[in-house]
Amino acid sequence: METHNNKLYIWYALNTGMDSDFADLLSAAKDKILHSKGSKIKIISHIDADGISSASILSLALDRLNINHDVHFTSLDGIPSSDLGELTIFLDMGSGQIDYLMSKYEDREIIILDHHQGEYPESNFLEVNPNKYGYSGSEEVSGSGLAYLLSLELDCKNKNLSSIALVGAVGDMQGSWGGLKGINRDILLDSIESGLVKAQEDLLLYGRSTRPIYKSLQFFSDPPIPGVTGSDSNAMALLNSLGIPCYEGNWRTVSDLTWDEKRRLATEIIRKTIMAVPQEYVSFIPQMIMGESYSLINEEERSPLRDASEFATCLNACGKNGRPEVGFYVCKGNRGIYYDILLGLLRKHRQNIARSMSLVESRGVVVKEKFQYFDGSGINDTIVGTVASLVLGNRDTDPFLPIVAFTTLPNDPNVYKISARCSRLLVLKGLNLGKEIKKSAELVGGKGGGHPPACGAFVPIEKLTEFLHIFEENIASCI
Repeated sequence: METHNNKLYIWYALNTGMDSDFADLLSAAKDKILHSKGSKIKIISHIDADGISSASILSLALDRLNINHDVHFTSLDGIPSSDLGELTIFLDMGSGQIDYLMSKYEDREIIILDHHQGEYPESNFLEVNPNKYGYSGSEEVSGSGLAYLLSLELDCKNKNLSSIALVGAVGDMQGSWGGLKGINRDILLDSIESGLVKAQEDLLLYGRSTRPIYKSLQFFSDPPIPGVTGSDSNAMALLNSLGIPCYEGNWRTVSDLTWDEKRRLATEIIRKTIMAVPQEYVSFIPQMIMGESYSLINEEERSPLRDASEFATCLNACGKNGRPEVGFYVCKGNRGIYYDILLGLLRKHRQNIARSMSLVESRGVVVKEKFQYFDGSGINDTIVGTVASLVLGNRDTDPFLPIVAFTTLPNDPNVYKISARCSRLLVLKGLNLGKEIKKSAELVGGKGGGHPPACGAFVPIEKLTEFLHIFEENIASCI
């Protein structure tokens, strides 16, 4: 069986402007996999939407070549306890853990496909990281995008896996400035040409297919809509003032609105929002309100899998509730028992978040000069970052200060899991939370990393106060 169409490989590299060294690494990764057929191959991937998407893409590609493999999901702090195969492929992780992997597995066959920034020390491993070759791993390609590129290397027929790569990218906030770009854009074009995805200009409100429009407005918080964000009654009043019905036999969603209704609503949201943000941000507001939406057209219209952003939330719900394999099988096409379990996990996820939000409300948020934080003790470490994002969108929280949350780990009570989030507008000022949290954590004997608007760290409990002080000093110039 022919597993690699070299003409396709050359065409893809040339027409996407792909760096030749980067393309060669993908080809080398393909060769390692094909040469390991018959050996024990193990995929180890992250538990979030991007990691689950990544694993499903590569697993499907290997299935189609009849290459046996095992799949294991873990959080970043779970890497030390992971068993390896004769060939191990790390997806959506690994670049930040190379020193550890080298210290323990220097002589093992390891492929790393990771889009997170790392130190990139010399190693014996085959590391495919776009940041080393001029691509932004925060904006231009995600872990699932890398898995997709590798799947194309294995067989050009894997172009029909492109829609899952988009779910992973969107789940990693890579379409948050009005649309996907870079390698993500090329993957989007693949999915459109394959008849899998419809991209259209739309309101960038979450829940396009499933959430009543007034609820989408109520929970829109980056940027916050003055007088509307956080209030369902005010959201309904806004719609009524614009002559946009909320209910017509059923609660209307964003996808039910006419283009004229969307235009009128977008104009009013932009008008309200620009009056409440610093002048330096005004020009960026329109692209935060209107941009591209991505619909997986083979999914049912009212399904939470129809919209790429909602699909990603479903995958995150699986991972954050300890069942990443459920999302994995749904991505691989199972719409039976695993889909039913996924819906149950989504309900549980929302209940856990609601309880956590109540806990934060009872404790309050501590406001410092350059950031704000809350004690998330009692909140599951897998959702504390999500809760931080939602707290940042509350009416009583300053949207222009980064927020930090901390909670203990169930398997290590001596370590705090730290999550930090900020408005996308602060990223425009040069704030890179992922970079700053990494530096701050390492100075107190911890570790951390992530992306400019969202990141995490692990620090010793006794070092929390020192960490927060260092973190504030490090971000001060960008606030």
